[in-house]
Amino acid sequence: MSEKAPKPKLKSTIAIALAAICVSIMLIGIGILPLWAVQPGVVPETGLLENYITVEVEGTVIHYQKQSFWNEGEFSAIWENKEEFKNAVIKDFTEKLSEYGERGEYAVGADVEFDEMKKATVLKCDVHNAIRESDGEYYATFKWLLVPFGLDFIDDNFEESKEGLSWEGEVDGIPTNILIKLPSQESVYAAWERLPSPGHCHGHVWWTMPVPLPSPVITPAPTPPGFEAVFAIAGLLAVVYLLRKRE
Repeated sequence: MSEKAPKPKLKSTIAIALAAICVSIMLIGIGILPLWAVQPGVVPETGLLENYITVEVEGTVIHYQKQSFWNEGEFSAIWENKEEFKNAVIKDFTEKLSEYGERGEYAVGADVEFDEMKKATVLKCDVHNAIRESDGEYYATFKWLLVPFGLDFIDDNFEESKEGLSWEGEVDGIPTNILIKLPSQESVYAAWERLPSPGHCHGHVWWTMPVPLPSPVITPAPTPPGFEAVFAIAGLLAVVYLLRKRE
């Protein structure tokens, strides 16, 4: 039997696909097309100048924000491929949150904003399941935040205050600032302090908040029986008195 010749349409499709791959490789190689623009989940590794990370606790939810500043060349590529960059950054964050989280932490409302003037990108989201509360005592894990940067609250000397913890330094040669805003306390969040005092260990923080007492219900004093009748009789007598006086 004679072999069937490949269909021209299939040959054409394969040729186009190979050509697209070759062009992408060439563009990546000469720096015109960033790798994250063609490979989902890959975030930029070059051109990053500085990171500012702020997390703020509200109840049992953590508001997360990461502001990144880029050099002109890298930001131009980001600006031209916004959707691809956004998807890559969110995918990278959620994967690390899942990998390094301890309690099934997950992100809600993740989004990326772009600031052309400052050549900056801002990742924002709310992190859930990182804080546990019981009778006004709160216990939070920040392993999902620290481990990807190779940081530790104690070993890396995070600055302690009554409002939270903070750190400034370099991660892989990139200046990085981390600010963790916690509920204000009467004493600092000191290492290894025990509840009810606020404190922290290598990757966890704890504090207390007063449990609001229910508002007292004010019950009006009952009116003595017949009190209304007394007023009614007094009123009638006054009317009778005035009528007789006129006569």
